Amino acid sequence: MLVVDKPIESIDEDFLNRKDFAQNIAKAILNYSDKNNSSLTIGLYGKWGSGKTSIINMITENIDDVIIFKYEPWIFSDTQQLISNFFKEFAKAIKHKDYAEDAKKIGEELETYASFFEPLSLIPEPTVSLLSLASAKVFGSIGKASKKWGNLKSKNLSTTKLSIEKHLQKLDKKILIIIDDIDRLNNTEIRQIFQMIKVLGNFPNTIYLSSMDREVVVEALSEVQKGDGSEYLEKIINVPFIVPSISKEDVQKFLFMKLDEIIEDADFDKNHWGNIYHSGFKNFFSTIRDVVRYINIFQFNYGVLKNKVNTVDLIASSALQVFEPKIFESMKYNKNIFVGSIPESQYGRNDEKAKIKEFIEKSFENLQVLSQEVYLLFLKELFVKINEVYSNTHYVGATSRCRKDAKICSAEYFDTYFTMILNDKTLSSFEMKSFIKDLSNEKKFRNDIISLNRENKITDFLEKLQDFTQEDIEIRNYQVLFNVLMDLADTFPEEDDGMFSFGNSMQVMRIFHQLLKRIDNKDERFKIIKTAMEQAENSISILSEEISIYMQEHGEYDGDAKSESQLTIEKDDLLELKKLLLLKIEQWTSKYSLLQHKKGLSILYVWLRLDEKKSKEYIAKEIKEDKKLIDFLKLFISYSYSQTSGDYTTRKNIKYNYDGIVNFIDVAKIIDRVNELNITDDKDKLAQYAIENFLAHYNGIAIVNEDDL
Repeated sequence: MLVVDKPIESIDEDFLNRKDFAQNIAKAILNYSDKNNSSLTIGLYGKWGSGKTSIINMITENIDDVIIFKYEPWIFSDTQQLISNFFKEFAKAIKHKDYAEDAKKIGEELETYASFFEPLSLIPEPTVSLLSLASAKVFGSIGKASKKWGNLKSKNLSTTKLSIEKHLQKLDKKILIIIDDIDRLNNTEIRQIFQMIKVLGNFPNTIYLSSMDREVVVEALSEVQKGDGSEYLEKIINVPFIVPSISKEDVQKFLFMKLDEIIEDADFDKNHWGNIYHSGFKNFFSTIRDVVRYINIFQFNYGVLKNKVNTVDLIASSALQVFEPKIFESMKYNKNIFVGSIPESQYGRNDEKAKIKEFIEKSFENLQVLSQEVYLLFLKELFVKINEVYSNTHYVGATSRCRKDAKICSAEYFDTYFTMILNDKTLSSFEMKSFIKDLSNEKKFRNDIISLNRENKITDFLEKLQDFTQEDIEIRNYQVLFNVLMDLADTFPEEDDGMFSFGNSMQVMRIFHQLLKRIDNKDERFKIIKTAMEQAENSISILSEEISIYMQEHGEYDGDAKSESQLTIEKDDLLELKKLLLLKIEQWTSKYSLLQHKKGLSILYVWLRLDEKKSKEYIAKEIKEDKKLIDFLKLFISYSYSQTSGDYTTRKNIKYNYDGIVNFIDVAKIIDRVNELNITDDKDKLAQYAIENFLAHYNGIAIVNEDDL
């Protein structure tokens, strides 16, 4: 529910400690003794939004046995009828009260009194001649046909006013007339209200309590009076009161109370909040109205983005949205200035820092609330890159931490703070933490991964999971994570996004590597890997790729082994894992064809190194069928990416690795069959390309790459 900017109704709602102030005014009203048979005028001065109406409500709450009449002149649209409307409303207030007969009589007299002022438009200076002028205008008009008109004919205005005064003295009861927000009126209406109070409404036992912004009223009176508005106001107001100023502590208290009512975040980062608050956030709020404006926007933003972005950063960005809208809008369209981190490499580093500084310092001219100094502190707390630029420091791992906590400084989440939309394939920090929390339940985690894969969110999950591998995933839950990812990795799509992209299998292996580094004991690492491999039924390539990495560590590819401290597992354990992999390959090939696997060639290369004889026997058996022979030839199609100085994007190049084929078969034994292969599907361009290139290479003919494949 949005916070409505409305005054409090009761002292029980007072959180600004103004009840004593209101109660003292109420006592003064109750103790007032009218010795001069004239009204008392009290002025309550305060800026717009300072809480004048709330104080008036607390004053009236403390007043008993007093007739209270609240007049709101700004709800009447007709300036010329402002005074007559006042007395008409006054009459209704008196007549509807359950008071003595004198009160009803006063009401009737006030109705007659109001009629004298219906034709008046602009009242002259408050002098005695005002009464005679009103009478002359009334009796100079025509068209009156009512009982009130009869009363007007039998009395003049002065007589009517005297009669009202007589009844008011006899009533022996104070009347409190409240006129709130006088500063809402236009200049002419403000002057009319004060003339009415001073002359026309100057009655015994009557107290006027009027609230206003003194500066606004003085300026209005100065303009219409063509003189000193301050001096004029002092003649009208007998007792001025200034609304007690709201302390920073009270505004802060109200702000925190409202934020507490909205936020439900168990992972709320109090340290980050403290830094954001003191770096600049606190400077946005001077009044309760500032808090109300802000809370309404934040409440909406939080309702949309709860558990999707960082709560503290949303609190901060919402403040910019409300109080620094030009800055907020500029940020929205300059994402590269704010997200990520300054590269450690010196290449282009100084140019980028100079560009960022120029942008930030130019934005100073758009500031509306914050000072330049405070604004810069605020930005440095929100954005790692801005902090790096001005502190000349590089924060290692900052980009990962920003993404992990779904902060505005993260490229993945930045846009969400401005559009209120999270990409369909993007997982929130809250969702990631939920997945990690469920790691102890292998069945649930497996189902989560299957769902993510089905919803095309697995790539985002694997990328973001690496932000949590350093400390968030408990070692006791490693086995579950290895078991599930090792088993399902082959089912993940291998997205081809260019030369700088990482496939999902590579992401899985990076996750394994990052987690295993946290375990010092090689035996424990071995047990986790072995158990996961034994249970894997749906994948084979991730197993072969993992074992291939450990083989490289031990120097089995180039003879350059890593030091003992850098090895993931011991040599004897690697030997056992290689045997296990061979068993897994045999089990897999008994059900499926490696020639149709998306990573079939890489699996065959590992198999070839582990057991050359069996791997070649498998190929020879498989390619007896023409279709599988074509599948085998297609395995040796590869792609590379290049970019020249004239290109804006990378270029995808196709290549045929004829030399790789001879590692598996004697090409002379299949050349006749390949010459006779017939491609029935014209759309299978890869098959045509593989056959043509194989034959061309065999015959020593130059090959041109095909860009459209």
